Amino acid sequence: MRVLSICVISGLIAAATAAAEPVLIGKYPAKVVPEQISDIRLSENGLITDLAEEGKRLKKDDIIAIINKEQTEQDREDMELDLSRERIAKQDEMRKLEAQRRQVAFYLSLSEGERRYNTDYQGTDDAPTAESLKDIDTRIDLLQRELNTLERRKRKEFDRKHDPLTIRMPFDGQLQYNVPLPESAEERRQGFKLPENNMRTFATVCDDSAYYITLSINEGENSLLKEENFSATISLPEGKKLSAPFHHRMVERAGQSDALIYYFRIAQEDHETAYRMLGSRYTAALHYEAEGNVLRVSKAQLAAHPKAADCDSWEQLVAEVYPQHSIIIVGTRDVVLRCPQ
Repeated sequence: MRVLSICVISGLIAAATAAAEPVLIGKYPAKVVPEQISDIRLSENGLITDLAEEGKRLKKDDIIAIINKEQTEQDREDMELDLSRERIAKQDEMRKLEAQRRQVAFYLSLSEGERRYNTDYQGTDDAPTAESLKDIDTRIDLLQRELNTLERRKRKEFDRKHDPLTIRMPFDGQLQYNVPLPESAEERRQGFKLPENNMRTFATVCDDSAYYITLSINEGENSLLKEENFSATISLPEGKKLSAPFHHRMVERAGQSDALIYYFRIAQEDHETAYRMLGSRYTAALHYEAEGNVLRVSKAQLAAHPKAADCDSWEQLVAEVYPQHSIIIVGTRDVVLRCPQ
């Protein structure tokens, strides 16, 4: 329950409350932004097929479009044929080595006397040894490793070239195309190319899991207030308002300097409205809810005090009129003071 008392100090009347109404700090340029937003650009201007439906909510890794799909499939077939040829050639070499290994292993299993009757190596000075067996094993292993390396390298080269041609959603969210698309469904299905002079951003995708009102608070004294007590409101047509409580703040690069950006999270039921507001600029009212026993004094009333003519700032005037109080906020219409304990 709010505790209200009337204070009369040096001819001023002010309300002291235990839970003051939010104070209007000021109005700031603001934007509505989604959780994430990303531009989709085409790596090359080829035949576009498999176009995702615009306006439909997509999942991460869902296909937005494919460029030169038919050529990609042809390149895949060519790669697989090349790998098959290499595999057969390597396997033929390995089979020959395995037959040679069996021959060597059989020879080494014979006794000294039995070897005299073996015709495989008669008349040669290079009769196999245990080291010969190890050499064959090494050559077989080397061929297998060469085959594996070749397949891995070929597939990586293929993926590096063709993966960028399949445009996918980077996250769950909504899709909006930024280029003119064929009106005919059949033309979209068969594929189309963009004009060479129209290679701007192909699409924009936004993560609609959350929307925020964002604004920059540059005043040092306001940035030191309790963030969780802030809220922001944007006035909409027909007397409606879009309000959001503080969520988080971030230091972001703005031009040649850094800016402290405050994020106010919009309620789920207002997401459809927030989506339609993306890309536009607004003015947001920033409010602050002061805690504890506070004193709200109208600026107009304070400025009319006889001592105001001798003071150069609100701080100096408050020190003269309310010497036991400290300033919490200098708002647009009010000055909010902390009451003495």
